Amino acid sequence: MSQSWRRADDEVLSVLQDVVAIESINPDLPGGKDGELRMVEYIASFFADIGIPYETHEILPARHNIVATLDGADPNRVLLFECHMDTVSVDIMTIPPFTPDIRNDLLYGRGACDTKAGGVAMMMAMKRLKEKGLTPPCTIKYAGVVDEEYLFRGASHLASITEAEAVVVSEPTELEIVRTHKGLARFRIIVKGTAAHSSKPHLGINAITKMARLICAIEDEIVPIYKTNTHPLVGSPTLNIGVISGGTQINFVPEQCVIEIDRRTIPGENPIETIELFQQVLSRAQDSDPDLDVTLEKPFLLDGAMETSADSHIVKIGVEACKTILGDAVTSGVPYGTDASKFTAAGIPAIVLGPGSIDQAHAAVEWVECDQVLQAVDIYQQIMMNF
Repeated sequence: MSQSWRRADDEVLSVLQDVVAIESINPDLPGGKDGELRMVEYIASFFADIGIPYETHEILPARHNIVATLDGADPNRVLLFECHMDTVSVDIMTIPPFTPDIRNDLLYGRGACDTKAGGVAMMMAMKRLKEKGLTPPCTIKYAGVVDEEYLFRGASHLASITEAEAVVVSEPTELEIVRTHKGLARFRIIVKGTAAHSSKPHLGINAITKMARLICAIEDEIVPIYKTNTHPLVGSPTLNIGVISGGTQINFVPEQCVIEIDRRTIPGENPIETIELFQQVLSRAQDSDPDLDVTLEKPFLLDGAMETSADSHIVKIGVEACKTILGDAVTSGVPYGTDASKFTAAGIPAIVLGPGSIDQAHAAVEWVECDQVLQAVDIYQQIMMNF
């Protein structure tokens, strides 16, 4: 691997630099090519070198999950540590994305925060147990999974086959123990109009104008309802109209307009059922406008919210570990989604816990605090030995 950056003396940070230097952009996102391929190769070599067995599972063509296993005293109990290997695009970045420089105790690069730091910390915690000859009370598995940044297909497959008693998922939580996060429904609304020459707009039906009225109706009629429903850790449901496209050129009356909506759900909501309110708004609009031709497409991504009881064993062990290493423990909820919801949907308690801040994830300048990465290794090791 060619190198234009200064390698850290600390082994944990040095390994993190190695993996940040690996381009692993999700192939379904701009700039993505080989996906997680080289990450799997690196992780396989890491575990092979320390004598921890691993296996791979093909999830998509040439895209594999990797699972390493450290035997515990009770082989019938499994604690899973999971982290995604893919990253988002680097198109917006204003720093070299794969040059993992360390400056002022911050390690820079795409994926440094989201979420290679957490993955490396998990791997290093297992390595320490192996090298010290320590046997955890239950079998420990590490899973590096594909496709978190697009459709969660790596975690979905893993959740369908795992028999773990609990799961620790790494995401940048600033070492807070996240036991609740939102889910989502993503879908498109399409308005069809009639094309005409812009000099005679009355001969056409303007799809963009029709869609603009629908957007206002959605904001006016649906958003206030969300504010009446709240969860103590993650707040209220939200919606965001993130994409709009329509028209062909300026002197045409546009014959189509499409919007894409991201609807965040809270625990207790069924993502597919949240679409009904949108359909009601569209139906009322059609009743009052006979020229409105609108379709709400079947959602292209549904993911339930995640919630693990504060009394769950994995939450309590996570709290104890954070108190031991950090002196305190914070349990919280977050508005974004993670792989953890796939495991709780399968009936497996999960927490989300990792170094870094979500504010740096996907950012033009991505970084992670080195001290938090080192603390994460200690926290994960405590959880492994005490679960």
